[in-house]
Amino acid sequence: MEQLARRHGVQAVFSDFLTLLMCAFSLGQREEEYLNTIRKYEKPEAYKISEALAALTVEMTGDGSGMVDVLGAYFEEHISHGHNGQFFTPQHLCDMIARLMNPINPLERIADPACGSGRMLMAMAKLNRYARFYGADNDRNCACMCAINMCLNSMYGEVAWMNTLTNQYYSGWVIEPTIHGVPRITQISEKQSYIHLKLPENKTDIPKIEIPVLENKIREMPVQQLLFEF
Repeated sequence: MEQLARRHGVQAVFSDFLTLLMCAFSLGQREEEYLNTIRKYEKPEAYKISEALAALTVEMTGDGSGMVDVLGAYFEEHISHGHNGQFFTPQHLCDMIARLMNPINPLERIADPACGSGRMLMAMAKLNRYARFYGADNDRNCACMCAINMCLNSMYGEVAWMNTLTNQYYSGWVIEPTIHGVPRITQISEKQSYIHLKLPENKTDIPKIEIPVLENKIREMPVQQLLFEF
């Protein structure tokens, strides 16, 4: 990665690396985007990107249990440098919080509205691999890292690139198993998102009750019906 960064810049290479991973894990759904991104690099450079993916897969297995946030650690050290507060919660604190919350219900839905690289969600997955995981982040690179980490660790759910404070939605992905059990990242729209709030577009969408009409209705009701209705 560092060799490619000397020519193209570390931020550009890292962002392209994430895009290529997202496309690769879509299992053929985003081939055009993959080709447009990889064309920026010469053939020897493209081979180095493939080697980086293999190295990522090996390093994030750790002791064999997985859940090692290699992408997040690289992002903190080489990309963000703490810019805009982009220092992620240390792994040992994530693990402690997960043990305190103890998400052992098989049908648990676990959400992180500022997921970063998905470190907290991975800590939860150490205790419950059968939960559904939902993450959102205002930074595209962070949202992509979270989706990739979930996919590589077979964690199923949804990741949204959105502003959770304003509910502004940019893009999103679901991580789901294929018929062969292989995890896949599929891009979804705002309407397909589970975690994006479906708010009324304007005030006219909310039904109104005119006060005079309501008063007349109350006067006309028998006492028994009035008690039942209200």
